[in-house]
Amino acid sequence: MSYCQVYHQLAAHLHKRLPIASTPQIRNQALVTHALAYSPNCHLATLATLLPVPGQRENLVQRIRRWLDNQAVSQQHCYMPLVRHLFARWSGAEVGLILDRTDLEDQWSILMLAAAFRHRALPLAWRLLPFGATDAETQIALLKQMQPYLPDAKQVRITLYGDCEFRAVKVQRYCQARHWHWQLGLKSDTLFRRDGGDWQPLRTIAVPRGERCYLQDVTLTKQHAFGPVNLIADWTSAEDAPRYVATDQRPDRHAWRRGRKRFWIEPLFRDWKSYGFDLEDSKLVHPYRLDTLLLGMATTTLWMIHIGQWVIETGRRSLLEAPHKRDYSIFRLGRDYAFRSQVMDWPLPIGFTVSY
Repeated sequence: MSYCQVYHQLAAHLHKRLPIASTPQIRNQALVTHALAYSPNCHLATLATLLPVPGQRENLVQRIRRWLDNQAVSQQHCYMPLVRHLFARWSGAEVGLILDRTDLEDQWSILMLAAAFRHRALPLAWRLLPFGATDAETQIALLKQMQPYLPDAKQVRITLYGDCEFRAVKVQRYCQARHWHWQLGLKSDTLFRRDGGDWQPLRTIAVPRGERCYLQDVTLTKQHAFGPVNLIADWTSAEDAPRYVATDQRPDRHAWRRGRKRFWIEPLFRDWKSYGFDLEDSKLVHPYRLDTLLLGMATTTLWMIHIGQWVIETGRRSLLEAPHKRDYSIFRLGRDYAFRSQVMDWPLPIGFTVSY
């Protein structure tokens, strides 16, 4: 499939999936998504050279800028329909939601909600915020944005994973009210008690280095007296101190293993930053332009992971890596196959769904 054919098929697919977006918005989103798939970075001057339309580079850069400046291009209109389509075809028994934050130097923070999938994370919704930690109200607002698109919690287990930035009792209560499960990090000075005993900080839990400790039916924080919840205290040999996790599920080694999904979002941030799209060096300073660029990167990420899974399921993985290694991520497989398909004129699937 030729380079231009890929663009036209991508635009046609987005036209079906984004019913609220206008035709020019869809065409420009397809252009940027297509360029990001093949570009070594997200710099506008580089992306302009990969747009399959005629024009001088500066004019093409201005075309991208106009799309980035278009306030009608929003997550609600141009991305959330893809998320709805993703979950309409979700075949897993669990949706693992990962809530995390990454920083762009000391100017911006991206609060990201993603879905765990094959040791990676699928971007679902995000907030571009001034640099710094986020509060419970901002975190819950992002969860509320996502809630209408998720499967029924009575049919598919939904679990929220996050580190201690997302420990607020308000967040745990939000999960509880919606019949979601949760595993959220806690700070060592968080007060807890058992069986009506005295309040004490988590750091008083006796857990030897290199081991884990599980506690059931504890109450958290003197201010909120929230519970009962369960605790996992884990002190790995590589850490200077234990990590503490609150969960509504049975605290055991199986819960601890499931909790490692929280780290699956870190490769997504690397793909968006220094190891992929080079977002930190994009030179974009206007928040709306930057936020719209994130929309294009999220669209591209879903597409590349869709291709990566297709490569695996159709037996094409050996075309890209040796059978004895298997060290390429599903995102890397998708992107490398997209590159290789242009050289070899191979078929290239267009889609934004995954399956288990």
